Amino acid sequence: MSLTATSADAIKASLTKIFARTIDTVAYVPEDLPVFAYGRAAPEKPPVESPPPNPDPSSSGDTGVAASPAAELAKTINALYDPRFLDHNNFISKLMDEQGFRNIGYWPPGTVDQHQASEQLQDYLLSHIPEKTGRILDVACGLGASTRRLLAHYPAENVWAINISEKQIESTRTLAPGCHALVMNAVEMTFEDAFFDNIICIEAAFHFETRRKFLEDALRILKPGGHLVMSDVLFTSPARHTQFAQMLPSPANHLESAESYQALLEEIGFRNAVVKNLRDMIWRPHFLKFVTRLHERFLDREIGFLELVDNLLFYYEMDRVTGPCLVVSAEK
Repeated sequence: MSLTATSADAIKASLTKIFARTIDTVAYVPEDLPVFAYGRAAPEKPPVESPPPNPDPSSSGDTGVAASPAAELAKTINALYDPRFLDHNNFISKLMDEQGFRNIGYWPPGTVDQHQASEQLQDYLLSHIPEKTGRILDVACGLGASTRRLLAHYPAENVWAINISEKQIESTRTLAPGCHALVMNAVEMTFEDAFFDNIICIEAAFHFETRRKFLEDALRILKPGGHLVMSDVLFTSPARHTQFAQMLPSPANHLESAESYQALLEEIGFRNAVVKNLRDMIWRPHFLKFVTRLHERFLDREIGFLELVDNLLFYYEMDRVTGPCLVVSAEK
């Protein structure tokens, strides 16, 4: 959307489009709309419309994304994230972390900024690995900040990192020299059985087609006694997967809760699985930090009213889409 409006009428038109986009996004799942509009004081909810049926993963469906090869989904995801991640001058990159992290973060009391929160999320996950020895795999490594941080515990030759983006893998090779950085899909891993002692995956599995495939393969490539640690974000409805089909896998990847996530891990064969919903320590403080920073930029005249509203409403949309924010640990 162009934010170059200069006349009063043009500004009105731009605001109308921004608000319409937000309402249309939220209203895709009708039961979310009263909560969005009224919060906890919402009037009685209207009858809930059934979401679109889950497409058969073997069929093409209306969007074609569900039946696309992994490379097609990777292509659309890379088209979305590569520009946002690699352009360090855009506002999202500056807000998230100028040093390479792109996760929401973990924000216990005393957390100062996004960079600290991002490091704390990784450190919190790593705290669930009792012995940091042997080989470790960083799944969906992003720009490589998480891979670089692993070097505090592992020699570079014992660190592997994979991502579906060649450009992000190039960044990882720069940030974490000596590590094994490979272009590879998390649901089509080609590693030998029992190759890794530990696996870490930070905020990526909601893009996998599907989590089950990844978790099954993670179990295969882990050594007996090896650990899987993850952070993951669930969506509020399976319909969101259909709504955002260009960047998300099919509704077959949807999970409702921490309990259903833990049940899936146990069904696949993981032991000692623990899944915690830490939304109030992950999404909530990140949201508030983002909103505060936006207003600071507005007051400093770095951005105008239209950009302020556009970014604010985007985060309001995301709040209605974002469900449980999970930390996961499990053992083979």
